[in-house]
Amino acid sequence: MNYRTQIKEFFLRYKRVLLISTALVLAIVLISVVASKSVNYKADDSVQTSSPTNITFIMPVKDGVVIKDFSNTTLKYNSTLKQWEAHKAIDIKGADGTDVLACYKGEVVSIENDYLRGTVVTIKHTNNLQTVYASLSEDVTVKVGDKVNTGDKIGTISTSAKSESNDGPHLHLEVLLDNVKTDPNLYLENTNK
Repeated sequence: MNYRTQIKEFFLRYKRVLLISTALVLAIVLISVVASKSVNYKADDSVQTSSPTNITFIMPVKDGVVIKDFSNTTLKYNSTLKQWEAHKAIDIKGADGTDVLACYKGEVVSIENDYLRGTVVTIKHTNNLQTVYASLSEDVTVKVGDKVNTGDKIGTISTSAKSESNDGPHLHLEVLLDNVKTDPNLYLENTNK
């Protein structure tokens, strides 16, 4: 029996196993690709360019400028940690001690002191939405359980986030929708970059 005949018999004998295996591999690859995408899609599959909840935030730092944008799939370089990483937040530059304002009305649900993220305040809003303000100074002006209105002072900018200390004083702002980090730019009324 020649080589060609052996290959043909092999494929005939195991074609179901090969087809099922190939289909499984393709399914796993497809699921991995879809799961790694962070872009929000509307029902018509177009890219989401506005707030999925129709809530609009104010800029939490007056005259703030975004120095590092949200990135879920494209890696950004962290000069402090000397590594490439996803940056699921935006960093807003401001002078040390600049007021940080609540982006939207809600309730303060946690205040933490974290070595890498600094002082962190989390505010729960309607529609399963939360804002997380990191790299604040330790002397925040709110406490857990406080109800805040849009524009209320919650703290000040500092360099308390050790994981981003090379970036200087700034606010690290995260937005979570249904406990998933989402691009804050979708909610901010105007973003200066």
